Amino acid sequence: MSAKRRKFDTRTILIILLVVVIIAAGYILITNAPPEDDTLTPEEVIRNPSKYLEQSIIVRGHYVFSAGDDVVVSTLSTIGGRAELIIDHSKVENASDILITGIDYVYKFTGILKLDEENPLNIQYILIVDKIDEN
Repeated sequence: MSAKRRKFDTRTILIILLVVVIIAAGYILITNAPPEDDTLTPEEVIRNPSKYLEQSIIVRGHYVFSAGDDVVVSTLSTIGGRAELIIDHSKVENASDILITGIDYVYKFTGILKLDEENPLNIQYILIVDKIDEN
């Protein structure tokens, strides 16, 4: 007499459990992923300012006081040419307490990109900052 086979043997049950665990892990990873924010670098804004002009944008970078202007840069290194986006943070309360220059702090500046109308001969763009977040 031959032994009666079980409907599901141990190997089949283990394979099914493995597939369920993989699917559950994938679901958890996808649903708990951090939200993507649409942050820009100063280089991206300066390279194509007409794309972002008069729009609310978020620029991620370091705060630096350079040549009499408050600017945002991607790197603190001054060896190569670096793109400097001028900012106006007068709308933000306690901005001088929040912003630290010369130290490796990264900030997210939320604001509207505008054309500098005070200097019509020198075309420059200014980010009018509404909100500053430490990153």
